[in-house]
Amino acid sequence: MVSLFSGPFSIYFYYLIPFIFTFSLVFGVLTISNIFNKQKNVNVMIALAISLFATISEEYVSILYSWLPYLCVLFIVIFFVVMLKNIFIKKDSEQNWPILITIAILFLVLMTIYPSIPLPSGSFISSQDVLLVIGITFVVLILIVGSKVNWPGTQNE
Repeated sequence: MVSLFSGPFSIYFYYLIPFIFTFSLVFGVLTISNIFNKQKNVNVMIALAISLFATISEEYVSILYSWLPYLCVLFIVIFFVVMLKNIFIKKDSEQNWPILITIAILFLVLMTIYPSIPLPSGSFISSQDVLLVIGITFVVLILIVGSKVNWPGTQNE
């Protein structure tokens, strides 16, 4: 069966998919972080340069292809969590503690069941790696939620 990814264009798609993934990720981070004061042309140029340099590296492309299925599942889960958060929590009365408690419960559940998570055969990822990624994500989420809490003695921006 002939597909779009086979034939004379297969080598282009081999490098095009990591380029698009890296470009969109870097551009999104630069846009959200607002480092360059909403100058999209600067964000595009930096994202373009980083993605081109990253795509040149064969090691980066092979690592990205081995991690891309896991990253896609992670981004889908993040998308649904953010979507559900935006649906159920109103902007005016937003409380960060329920989110933090939910994240902590999710972390404890994932930490409990991580050894039984089936990984693809031949995968270089072990259950310990999965736990490490979950733990790092948990710490980052705690820092994000904690930075949004209005602590006593601080001024609201």
